[in-house]
Amino acid sequence: MADARSHLHTPRHEEQARLKVVKGIVMARFFLFSRIVLDFGSLLVFWVLASFYSVRIAIAGTFVFILCDGLHRYLGKRTFPRLWIISNTLAIVFGVIDLISITPFMIRYEGVLTNLIIALSFAVGAFGATTPIQELVEEQQGFPFPPERQEIRAYFKSLTLVWALYFAAKAILYFWLLTYFPLPRALMLRSVIGTVSLGVMIGISLQGRRIFLLCQRAGFFLPRYSTEPQA
Repeated sequence: MADARSHLHTPRHEEQARLKVVKGIVMARFFLFSRIVLDFGSLLVFWVLASFYSVRIAIAGTFVFILCDGLHRYLGKRTFPRLWIISNTLAIVFGVIDLISITPFMIRYEGVLTNLIIALSFAVGAFGATTPIQELVEEQQGFPFPPERQEIRAYFKSLTLVWALYFAAKAILYFWLLTYFPLPRALMLRSVIGTVSLGVMIGISLQGRRIFLLCQRAGFFLPRYSTEPQA
């Protein structure tokens, strides 16, 4: 019997087991990446369509995306995270303003205002009971982190503030592009820089566990133990 059990644990079976674990990790990160992209999807759709087509097409495409994504979430009984609500609300508000205007004017400053508002939302959310980033991760994993794990809460707070700085820096960059480049070229550069930089930020955030462990090795986000004497 022992020989039979040892025969089952061959290097081939161990390699297959490792591949399954790696595949599971990759799929989990892919789903988290897709959820983050969908949360900002309406803004990405608006920016891309406005850069390569007309503003009217961008507005129509954004509304269709929000309707389809919202219906998919509702039918799938998924939640509507704060990031989803903020980004889609901004896209709808700016889209309606341009839609009822004779000459769309929000397209020039929409990127700047959007990033400033999201940066402010992240900065305020970092000091709430649950940060937007932690809310997104907990939705993906299906359960909340234990409330006593204050080091995890502190890590997500710091990560959320980093995202807030990212959006603030992008708003400044967008304003600079509008100041020194013609509008069509500024919109094209905005679309490329915004999409690529957002992908990089998401990619870095997907390595959250590794970054968290590296920070702990460096002495940050360590567990806090109670110093009160036991009764």
